[in-house]
Amino acid sequence: MKLSESIIDAKRRNRIPIIAEIKLRTPRDGDLLGDRDPVKLAREMADAGAVGISVVTEPLYFGGSMDLFREIREAISLPLLRKDFVSSVHQVLESKKAGTDALLLISRKLDDAKLTELYSACIREGIEPLVEVRDSVDLQRAISLGAKLIGINNRDIQRLETDNGDITTTEQLLREFDKNSLGALVISESSIQTREHVLRAIKAGADAVLVGTALMKAENITKKLHELMGIG
Repeated sequence: MKLSESIIDAKRRNRIPIIAEIKLRTPRDGDLLGDRDPVKLAREMADAGAVGISVVTEPLYFGGSMDLFREIREAISLPLLRKDFVSSVHQVLESKKAGTDALLLISRKLDDAKLTELYSACIREGIEPLVEVRDSVDLQRAISLGAKLIGINNRDIQRLETDNGDITTTEQLLREFDKNSLGALVISESSIQTREHVLRAIKAGADAVLVGTALMKAENITKKLHELMGIG
C-alpha cells in the first residue's frame, strides 16, 4: 500500500492519520533514543495504528542511516517514508533499492531544476515524492510541480528545526491557499506534541500529521500515539 492510500484509508475509517517518526537525535533535543531498540519502536508505532513510519536517515545531525532504514523495512509492512537532505538521483535509486515507499524532497534546499529532476526520478521509480514546504513561495512551487503529497514543515529546516515553530504555519498556509484547489494530500509536520495540535492541523485542512519528537520522548509510545489519535 502506498503512503497516500494508507492516509486515505484511515480517513475513510474516521481515524486521524498519523505518520510516526523514528529519529535518533536532533540538534534541538539531543539524544532521543536512549538505550531503546529503534526497530522495536517502529514495530510498536505500527501496531499502535500509525498509517506509515518515517525514518530519518540523515547521519550528521539526526543520527540516522540507511542501515537503520533497511532494518525497519525488514521488520514492518507499513509504508515507509525516508527523510533526509535528498539532492541527487543516486539517493532516489538508493531509496528504491532499500524499499522506500515515499521520499522527502525539501523544496527550499533545491532549485527548480533539481526539484523537478528528483520529483520525476521518484515517479519513474514508483516512489511517492513528499514535497516539503515552509512558506507560500515553497507551496506555489509544489503546486506548479503537480505534487500529490505536500508536507508543511512548521519549523525551519534551514535552521535544522531548532526554532520554536508551531501549528500556525500550517494554519496560515492553508488559509492562504484553497485546500480544495491543491489537488494534493497535505501533511502537517513538526511541532505537533498534543491532541490539541493534531486537531488544529486537521481543522486547518491537513489530511495527516507527522509526529516524531513527541513520540520518541514518550515513556509509552502506544499510549501517546493513541492520545494524539483520540483513541481510548
